[in-house]
Amino acid sequence: MVRRRRVVVTGLGVVAPNGIGKDAFWKNLVAGKSGVDYIRAFDASDYPSKVAGEVRDFVPTDFVPARTAKTMGRFSQLGIAATRIALEDAAASLTPTLLREAMICYGTSVNGVGDVAGENIVALSERGVRGMKPSAALEYPPHAVSSYLAIEFGIQGPSLSVSSNCCTGLDAINLAASYIADGRVSMAVAGACDAPIFPPSFGAFCALGALTTRTQDPPRASRPYDKMRDGLVISEGAATVILEELEAAKARGATIYGEILGHGAASEALGMRKGDIEGRAMAAAITRAIERSGLRPIDIDHINAHGSSLPDYDICDANSFKLALGPHAYRIPITSIKSMIGQPVSAAGALQTVAACLSLVHQRVPPTINQEFPDPACDLDFVPNKSRVARLNHVLINGHSFGGSVSALVVAGFRRG
Repeated sequence: MVRRRRVVVTGLGVVAPNGIGKDAFWKNLVAGKSGVDYIRAFDASDYPSKVAGEVRDFVPTDFVPARTAKTMGRFSQLGIAATRIALEDAAASLTPTLLREAMICYGTSVNGVGDVAGENIVALSERGVRGMKPSAALEYPPHAVSSYLAIEFGIQGPSLSVSSNCCTGLDAINLAASYIADGRVSMAVAGACDAPIFPPSFGAFCALGALTTRTQDPPRASRPYDKMRDGLVISEGAATVILEELEAAKARGATIYGEILGHGAASEALGMRKGDIEGRAMAAAITRAIERSGLRPIDIDHINAHGSSLPDYDICDANSFKLALGPHAYRIPITSIKSMIGQPVSAAGALQTVAACLSLVHQRVPPTINQEFPDPACDLDFVPNKSRVARLNHVLINGHSFGGSVSALVVAGFRRG
C-alpha cells in the first residue's frame, strides 16, 4: 500500500468584500468590519433586497491584461486575481518541471450567468444571433475560470472544475489535496469564485425568497444565528489556496499556514430548497471529516461555520454540531465570517478555509457580528461581536448548499519540528 503524502497550505489569495489580500481580509475580520452595503453595481431600487457584499476596490487590469479582461466574465477576473495573489504569497519558483506537475482545481456555480450570459441573452432577443459576442460561449461556463488559470500561469497538469454550490470551495480543496496525497501532482491551485451581483442572478435569488429584505443599516443585514435574521446577503469574491506536499514545502522553506487533514460530504436528498433542519446529513459529513483526519470530536478547537443567515440553515448548523460533537459543541468557539462578507456562493468555503488557516497562525477567532438577540435554537458559542484569543490546533469548516449538498473539512495548524 502506498503511503499517502501529507498536504499543506503554502499560499493564500483573497478577493473579498472586506479586503483584497490576506492581510486586509484578516485585519477586517478580526476588527468585525463588514463589507456589506447598498448595491452600487446596478439600480436595485425595484428589488426586494437592496444590499450585497461587493468587492468595490477591485480593478481587473491590476491582475489581468486589459485586452483579456475586456471579454472575461467577472467571476474569472476574481479567480485569476485571487490566484495571482496566492502564488505570490507562496513564493514558489514556477519552473517548467513544476508547471507540468502542478494542477488546477477550481470552482464556481453562478459563473457568468449574471454578466456574460445575461448580456448576450438581451442581445439575442433584441438583435438575434448576430448581436451576440462570439466569445460568449467560451466565457460564461463554469470551466472558463480553470481554463484561464491554466493559460495565465502556464500550468500544464490537470485542470478540473467543481460546482457544488456553497460547498464548492471545500470540495475543490479536498479534490486537489487528494491528487497531491496520492502522488499524482506536486502542487495544486485550489479554490473558488463567484460573481452573482448582476440583475439576472441577483433577481433569481430575490425570487427564491432567500435574501434579506432589511433596508436599513446594511452592515447589520447579515445576522447568522441571530433571532432577527431574515435571509442571506448575497456577495461576490474569490479565494485560492496553494497546496503542496509537506516535505517539498519544507525543503524550499515555504511558509506553511496549515495542513489539510480530512473531508466529509453527504446529501440531504430532500429537495432543492428544503433542508434537513435536524442536521443529520451535515453531522454525518462532519463525523466523516473528523474520522478521516484521525481525530476525535474533542480534538476540534474551533468551527468556521457555514452560518449564512438563512433561518433554517443556521438551525441545521447548530443541530449538526451538537450531533457530531456532543457536549463538546458547547465548549468551542464557532464563527461565521458571512456576518461580515455575506454569502459569496461557491467562494464561501474557500474564503472560510483561508480564514481558518489565519486563525491557526494567529491563534485568534474572528467574531460573528450582529449578534444582538440570541436565538434559543442556536445556543452555542458563536463568538458574538468581538474576536477572541484561543488555543487552536484543529479547525473544522462546514458548508451547506441549496439542493442539499453538505461538506466538512478539517485543517490543522503546523509547527516546524
